[in-house]
Amino acid sequence: MKSLAILSVLVACALSAPVMAEVYQYVDANGKTVFSDQPPPGAKAKPLNVRAYAPASAPAKAVKGSPLSDIDKKNAEISAENAKVKEQNKKVAQENCKRARDNLTSLQQNGRIRMPGSTALATDSQRTALLQQAQQDVQSWCNQ
Repeated sequence: MKSLAILSVLVACALSAPVMAEVYQYVDANGKTVFSDQPPPGAKAKPLNVRAYAPASAPAKAVKGSPLSDIDKKNAEISAENAKVKEQNKKVAQENCKRARDNLTSLQQNGRIRMPGSTALATDSQRTALLQQAQQDVQSWCNQ
């Protein structure tokens, strides 16, 4: 009787052990790495040692009407926080767009421009560079 129990345990362990599968890796004509169970004819394929396990059982389905699990509650909190952050980012982007447009208008209307952080007046090439930067700022903040 003991030997039958031991034998059945050994058979069960042997059946649940991982199975070795032959897998080959090679590079196809397009330069993409391909994994296959058969080596391609005429290509250098590198055999790989891969262990295949039995598929896991399907997860248990939640009972309808049950209260939200802790994970679902956390996900809801995170989603709400993400929505708040997205709304705040939208407001900041609108403010930055307004500032960029105001800066561009100011640069276009004023003939004499002082260099940022200096009392010196901008040369024509510096003024052109400031205008180009202001136009890029308007595009990046207002065309989102």
